[in-house]
Amino acid sequence: MSDWYLILMIWGDAYSDADCDRLIRKAHMHSPSLKGTIVLSDRVDRRLDPRAIQYPISPDFDRSDFKKNGLAVKISMFEIDGLPPGTPCVYVDLDSVIIGDLGKVAALTLTAPLWTLPTPRARLDAWSRLRWRLSRGRRYGAGNSSVFAYRNAFPGNPTAKFRNKTPVFGRAASDDIRSNDDRFIGWSCQDVIRPLPTQLAVRFRIEFLEVTFWMNRIKARYRRKARQALVVVTFDGALTKPAVIATLRDGAVIADHHGRRARWTDLEMSGLRQTMQDALQD
Repeated sequence: MSDWYLILMIWGDAYSDADCDRLIRKAHMHSPSLKGTIVLSDRVDRRLDPRAIQYPISPDFDRSDFKKNGLAVKISMFEIDGLPPGTPCVYVDLDSVIIGDLGKVAALTLTAPLWTLPTPRARLDAWSRLRWRLSRGRRYGAGNSSVFAYRNAFPGNPTAKFRNKTPVFGRAASDDIRSNDDRFIGWSCQDVIRPLPTQLAVRFRIEFLEVTFWMNRIKARYRRKARQALVVVTFDGALTKPAVIATLRDGAVIADHHGRRARWTDLEMSGLRQTMQDALQD
């Protein structure tokens, strides 16, 4: 894979400079083709790893109402002025762990300009694109914005469409769509967005938690080989944040807000329990 950049975004004090540094170090440790890291921030005086380049969040997105609920501020990442158009980028949320070569994720941009995590209700496949076309944009699938692979400033990217207030149904995109990063990105790029392979990137609570322990043990066995190839795991959800995972003891029960659960054991984590915990250390 040719040179590519890791993209991080931070504002306020929900996350720290140390959270950025942890991901920067792990990315460079595992990814020999990584050129550098761009950190988009509400301030550019953070004490970060010298391999990071700090850029301010674009002023038209650096607004308080864009940093809550749907996090519209994240729509700004697809046009970074400091990078040439077409540069491969991998964005990772700060509540994630990098446990493998992110260059494998960056390489996906050679076949499509935008990749994101699928959700149980949106597979982002050929059927979803056909449904989007037949409905003239009324029906679309939205992924999860914890991880992206994309080419910077690709034609028709979400940042440009958001700024231009691209019409939908003959008028500007509704506030409901524009106020939610997942929905806007899915709606605006349904024709080109692709699902990240689950052997490379997953959401912890979707991949590792099930509604019963016995279902989780079965899944852990048949997914064990695929899970060994994972390069990034994101811990979205209030009850499964990195601070919780980092302090779990072997055998502890972990659950999310939907009642999915698992035991923190090598069996149910397919041998990745210690790997994920080690990756969370500063």
